[in-house]
Amino acid sequence: MLEIALIIGIIFGLIRGGRLKRLLNPNFPFWYLLISGLLLLASINWVARFIPNAALAFLLTLLAYLLMLSALWLNRKREFIYLILVGLLLNFLVIAVNGGMPVSFGASSSTGLSKTEYVARLSTDFKHIPMLADTKLKVLSDIIPLPRPYPLPGLFSVGDVFIGIGLLFFVQNHIYYSGRHRKSEAQNSEAVSQSQQ
Repeated sequence: MLEIALIIGIIFGLIRGGRLKRLLNPNFPFWYLLISGLLLLASINWVARFIPNAALAFLLTLLAYLLMLSALWLNRKREFIYLILVGLLLNFLVIAVNGGMPVSFGASSSTGLSKTEYVARLSTDFKHIPMLADTKLKVLSDIIPLPRPYPLPGLFSVGDVFIGIGLLFFVQNHIYYSGRHRKSEAQNSEAVSQSQQ
């Protein structure tokens, strides 16, 4: 879902007059905290292949989220960052109280994937856990289906929705305002040149 938000944000930003290369210069203080958190989160299942310890994976997941939350909090005054921050915090809460992100097998049927396929996924995924009767904050769990024909069908959470919306608007806004700023500079330069003639 997040990749869709990113792509749509880029498209809208370009349509509004922005430039794609602006993404290479995001001007995002403490970016290294965000990147560190993302890399750590992405590597947890890889680490678990060598150290198959659920408790360690849980602690690494919490650390990854804390790094990302710190980066977003320090940039909270940037437009639309608060949406991403709220979404990340919601995901962090449900993970923290359950030992992982709960996944609803009941909702998985809506994605076109069978329960068996989901069980197989979770067997090698140390970041997610099955949703049970005593799962806390179920409403914040992975319960919203993203079905086929989407190439990566699956379930996502309310927090993911906030993150996706925030990412979409942040990216398009960043690209657009950068483009508008360049146009304004060009117009000012042209006006100065004409006045000097």
